[in-house]
Amino acid sequence: MSVPKDIGAELTITSYIQNNQNTDSGSLFLKVTVEDPSTNLNVAEKETGIGYIKSKSQTHYSVSLSVPEPGEYLIEVELLENGNVLSSNGEFITVKAGKDAKEPADILLTDMNLVIKQYVDGVSKVVVDVSPGIYNQGGDSGPLTMEVRAMVDPYSVYTKSDEMGMIQGSGRVRGNVQFILPKNSEYSFSINIEENGKTVVSGNVDEKIRLNEIMFNTPMTYRIVEEGKAPVPTPADAETPGFHGSTAILCLLLVFSTIVMSRNKN
Repeated sequence: MSVPKDIGAELTITSYIQNNQNTDSGSLFLKVTVEDPSTNLNVAEKETGIGYIKSKSQTHYSVSLSVPEPGEYLIEVELLENGNVLSSNGEFITVKAGKDAKEPADILLTDMNLVIKQYVDGVSKVVVDVSPGIYNQGGDSGPLTMEVRAMVDPYSVYTKSDEMGMIQGSGRVRGNVQFILPKNSEYSFSINIEENGKTVVSGNVDEKIRLNEIMFNTPMTYRIVEEGKAPVPTPADAETPGFHGSTAILCLLLVFSTIVMSRNKN
């Protein structure tokens, strides 16, 4: 069946890639595929070269693709080196057919950026900027408050909050808080978002963070898993130089800018 040409949706898919090993990678490619699960057919695909990634570093890349109409799709991303798949991940999304002005907000947690900005107290403590990202895939929100917690144990918990205001439908923003934390501890980070005083979404960074392993003034990005949602499992990583062991692609799929488009009709 042919698809009407005056309807479509544009997706921006961001993948975070991290090389935790002691050697640089080879030349890498990202392959992004959009599948219609009702037919198991690919409706969009793009492969792009992203160069190499230095050891002990991370980066991210965004790819824009169009799908023919609103509905449910499976986004799959593969990281390749010399034609071999190093790692992959997938996530189901729903493309909505426009937004009603009265539609409630639908807030999602995306990722968390962390940067060590300063050493204090004779380098025993660090000033840490933390910026969780959120995406509103519904209608306009009410006033939002973001609370970030850094926990060593139940007796050592640090809490900061950010008044984020209203976020429009399809909007994405980052909150920002700053901690002064002991450098040699291991932290679990959690994020809670309230709208008009009521919690709308909560999540946890999916790994513990040791601040003494992070380079000064080097942005790091971590995945947030929303409470009540299990992380999408990934296939076992290939034993490839530069990525063997705890390998490279977080395959954190952030699907933004889901915009239904309609051509003007005269």
